[in-house]
Order: sequence, then structure tokens, then C-alpha cells
Amino acid sequence: MKALLYFFIFLFSAMLGFAQTPTVKEIAIDPQLLGDLYTTTTHNENLVIIVPGSGPTNRNGNNYMGIKGNSYKMLATALTAHQLDVFTYDKRLIAQMKANQIKEEDGRFEDGVADLALIVDYFASQYSRITLVGHSEGALLANLLANKSAKVTKFVSLQGPGTTADQIIYDQITQQFPALGTKIIEINAALKKGQTVENIPPMLQALYRPSVQPYLISWIQYDPSVEIAKIKQPVLIIDGDKDLQVPVKQGDLLSQANPKAKRATLKNMNHVLKQIEKDEDNMKSYGDPSFPLHPELVSTLVSFILTP
Repeated sequence: MKALLYFFIFLFSAMLGFAQTPTVKEIAIDPQLLGDLYTTTTHNENLVIIVPGSGPTNRNGNNYMGIKGNSYKMLATALTAHQLDVFTYDKRLIAQMKANQIKEEDGRFEDGVADLALIVDYFASQYSRITLVGHSEGALLANLLANKSAKVTKFVSLQGPGTTADQIIYDQITQQFPALGTKIIEINAALKKGQTVENIPPMLQALYRPSVQPYLISWIQYDPSVEIAKIKQPVLIIDGDKDLQVPVKQGDLLSQANPKAKRATLKNMNHVLKQIEKDEDNMKSYGDPSFPLHPELVSTLVSFILTP
């Protein structure tokens, strides 16, 4: 009898181990919009789409500026162990950079929403339940699409800001360079009116270069707190108290705007979804995939996604 019990324990453990090794297939939504579909052997109706954050972020959550933590890849793999299929994707900018076809001045925030709509449309016939997990800037993109698409079943704001982009920029820059505050307010005020700005101080050129100003103008028109109040689907707001880029107070604003939304603040989780025990490890984890995901992140997501 005991031998039989051990056999079933071993068989169950083997099944769990197998479930944690997903099949990964590259999918081309179009020639410039590519991603990975993580699936298990068991067909299910649930698809999770991880919507990437700002900058040239790829399907694994990395970029050429030193972020190599594989956060999205790790999260996708972990979610498939709970019988959830997951799609992660390269922002269109990645393919454009490889082909040397970037026209930065033509970029608009709404382009990301349009690309996400293409992805949802591609999978809508295969999955009856689609959850958008928008990370950082990607949370607003996902929110905007959820507000107008019945194909989106649930929405997760994963460390998404609760204020407009101009306020986020002001807060982040003035934390380190308070003397630039007045100039940033001046520039942002013009952009918010749809006006480009020519005289940009050298220290702010990278952020406010002329070619990126049209994108900023389109982005700052959207207030995440206003948009999350409009949403009809179930909402989960997740943030981490070790996030150096999107502090917990941003999640507070989202929760206040949508009191029906579920909220989870994960202790010791940073912006790239990693468990941080020592403050000196926070930035190290951005470039080191050996740092583990926060242990409560996956269970928090799974519980929300699978609860009817």
C-alpha cells in the first residue's frame, strides 16, 4: 500500500514538473509584430497577454539599455505551470530598429494600442477568455484597449502609473535633479497644449529631443486614473513596495479611481518583478536573470485570472 502511495506521489510530481516546461512557439502577428506563445499540452480557454513597458522592450522583458532580467519570460513560464497559455511580444520598435526603419517623429502612443488590438484579434478565435497584464507604461495601453474591446475579459495593471506621463516625468527627474523642475514644468505645459518645444537644455535632450516630442504629446493626453474608472471588466492592481520607478502611491490613485478593483501590494517586489531582500540588489536585478520572480506574483495573478 505504501509503495502504491509513493508511486502516485512520484507520478503527480512528474506531472507537475512536466507542466512547468511549456512549448514556446514564435508567432508573427504581422512582419514587424512578433512574439512567443507559451502553451501546455492541455488546451484551455485562457490566454494571458503580457503588455510590455516603456522603451524598446522585447518579449522577454529585456532591452539593449542593460535590462536583462528575463522578467516576462520567467513570468510566462511560471503561469503555464497553472495551465494558462501566455503570449509575450516584442514592441514593433524592435523590428524597426533591426531593419533600420525607425521614424521616431512619426510615433504615437496610440500605435501601441493599435498593435495590442491586432494581437487580441489574432487570438480571439482561439481563446474565449483573454486577460491583459499591462506592465508599467503597458498598463495604460492595455487599459485603453480594454475600454473599447469586448474581446478582453480581464485587466491587470502590473505596476502601472496612476498619473499622467508629464507628472511621472517631473517626479522621476526632480528626485535626482530638483533644479530642473521649473524647466520641466514649462516644457510639459507646452506639450500638453500640443505644442513642440525647441529650446531644450542639454541635460534634458535625451528625454525631450524633437523627434520624440510628438509621442510625448500623444501620451500625456491620457490619465490612467480616468481610464481605469471607465473599465467594465474585472480589474486587478498589483504593485511592489521596492519599485523605484512606480511607487505604491501610484497604485493608491488607481484604487481610488476604481474602488471595485482588487489590489495587491507585494512586499519586496521591485519594478522588474523580482524579489529584493537588500536595497543594493534592486538595480542589480535589472541586469541579472538569476534573481527570482517575487514568490507571490504568480499565485496572485492565477487566483484573479481563474476566479469566475
